[in-house]
Amino acid sequence: MSEAEVGVGPTGHTRRSVLAVDGNALGHRAYRSAEQELLAGDDRPLVTGAVVSMLATAWVHGPYDAVLVGFDHPVNQRKLLAPEYKANRPPTPAALTASLQRLRTDLAACGFQIVEHEGAEADDVLAATADACTARGWRCDLLSSDRDLTALVGDGVRLLRPRARFSELVVEDAAAVEALYGIPAQRYVEFAALRGDTSDGLDGARGIGPKTAAKLLRTYGSLEAVYAALPDLPPRLEASLRAARERVERNLLLMAPVPHLDVDPDLLATAEVRTDRVSEVLEPLGLAAAAGRFARAVTAVPAPPRAPHPVTAGGGPQAQGRPEGSTAPQADLATPGTTIRRRAARTAEQDRLF
Repeated sequence: MSEAEVGVGPTGHTRRSVLAVDGNALGHRAYRSAEQELLAGDDRPLVTGAVVSMLATAWVHGPYDAVLVGFDHPVNQRKLLAPEYKANRPPTPAALTASLQRLRTDLAACGFQIVEHEGAEADDVLAATADACTARGWRCDLLSSDRDLTALVGDGVRLLRPRARFSELVVEDAAAVEALYGIPAQRYVEFAALRGDTSDGLDGARGIGPKTAAKLLRTYGSLEAVYAALPDLPPRLEASLRAARERVERNLLLMAPVPHLDVDPDLLATAEVRTDRVSEVLEPLGLAAAAGRFARAVTAVPAPPRAPHPVTAGGGPQAQGRPEGSTAPQADLATPGTTIRRRAARTAEQDRLF
């Protein structure tokens, strides 16, 4: 892609388009799809082939100048701080751990940028990547099934979220997020902190589901304002929020992607996507089909922009709870060309995380 095609960002750098990938999320999905073959003795790195095929599927939403893949660090500082975090998940099979390590090695050999930070998770790496791209005026698509990354969506940043069938990616831009959840993207972490996240083993405020959480944030504009207005709320709602305050604040800490990690934008500025290198790595591994699919996706003439996959009929369950004709408050929205994501305030606990 030439400079003329991508344009020049506000900082004077060529406006690149970066695909930032949650390596653990895609690796887990790929392992589950190939688990029976692996257990039956197929010694090919099938997880690697499946993930490269996923990148090919996502390419229709590009094209992209660079691919960065973030991975979880083996030591999860969130779990050390809050033992309940993801404690509801079963132990990771040894074969999955080995497949994820092999995936790191293979993707690096293919020329993709692999990033891992001590104590951090992949979504933290993707948060830092989104911030680095926004600072340079680049576009950034985040490929992950992790809904917490919804908070990163903003000007130039989209979330590509797989459905049951990977090919049916939900493309979440700012408008799609508001249609689905009834709140602007930068309020998503506050919304999730109130509602809770059963997949991560985090309880929210008792009796507050997605509709009530969205309504509170639309009415008052922020979680801080909601708590400031407790005396004005119905007694049962006030009591629930008071009782859950410590838990909600802990959720904010654990759910918010940490934006302070380093991702070298100069590395992304010079990165290339080389289909020949991908083929050289995958074909000897018996993964020629995945290599060929990726090459075809990258070299194909870009298709016209696709409309985002409909999130749900009627705009989603949260949108249905909004009064007809109403809109979410626009407080704290940044001007175009700047990141609209509110960075979490640093706390002593967060300093212990990173």
